[in-house]
Amino acid sequence: MEDRMRLSELGERRILEGIIFEYISNDNIFVDEDAFPLPCGRGVMIVNVDTFVESTDAPSGIDYYSIGWKTVTMTFSDVIAKSGLPTYLMCSISAPSNMEIKHIRELLDGIKRACEYYGCKYIGGDFGGSEDLVITGVGIGISDRFIPRSGAKEGDSVWATNEFSVASIALHYLLQSGTATRGIESVLREYMRPKINPKIAIVLRELATAAIDSSDGLAVSLNDIANKSGVAIILDRIPVASEVYQYAKLNNLDPLSLALYCGEEFEIIFTTDKPEETVIEKFRAMGLKEPIKIGYVEKGSGVFYAGKKIPRKGWEHFKSER
Repeated sequence: MEDRMRLSELGERRILEGIIFEYISNDNIFVDEDAFPLPCGRGVMIVNVDTFVESTDAPSGIDYYSIGWKTVTMTFSDVIAKSGLPTYLMCSISAPSNMEIKHIRELLDGIKRACEYYGCKYIGGDFGGSEDLVITGVGIGISDRFIPRSGAKEGDSVWATNEFSVASIALHYLLQSGTATRGIESVLREYMRPKINPKIAIVLRELATAAIDSSDGLAVSLNDIANKSGVAIILDRIPVASEVYQYAKLNNLDPLSLALYCGEEFEIIFTTDKPEETVIEKFRAMGLKEPIKIGYVEKGSGVFYAGKKIPRKGWEHFKSER
């Protein structure tokens, strides 16, 4: 009966768990990770693939340079979360025949400049035709360890590399014609050309017991760590950016919901068994912004804040309701 259903009736998560995972090699213990570790000398080569589709992923007003840049960040966010330092990028680009040459150059310039920021080499890839612009990035990073989402344990603390969710402001403003707050142009630039400091990967190697990027939303990321680790995560705070409070008030929105359930954000969530002072010192030593301690791990299951369970809800392909 399920075979006669449409993708929109299942949603991305049920498609993965109920269909795709059964086809993946049964010796793959990292089947539910966003990136995969391959043995490489004394370390590991961490590989990830991600895709940007113009018709579904490009908000109004985004330029082709930003599409290229964002594709690179999307591809390497999972690599960095697993402690991989970006090393190589390949891209498969499928473009419509009526796309102007100048736009292809802008796209490639965005890819190249983003690779320069991440300190990796863009080594080419496939180029073909399609009805929609589709860019698939394959990112490779090198590390001496792979950090799974399944390593959190009782007593660990939970951290985020930044506040959330500037992306929610941009998406609401662009898709729902929200009322702009002061500084909206800066918010839109940050959303369209997101950055992750690649040095975070180096610090995570020394600190993290589990880690994940937040591109599917903070609530999804926290639930995925809790579920895969077989623990409960108790939040002391939800790290909401000040801009979100301002925008939410003006547009009659709930700032906590914006921070928890918006996708397309590229912060890292991690757990650690190291003391708080050590975590902050390690980030400072690398010249990184101090991370934010948001909670702790205990026995149980699920994610909780102020006594209420936080559902695994956020961005999901194929679902009409999110």
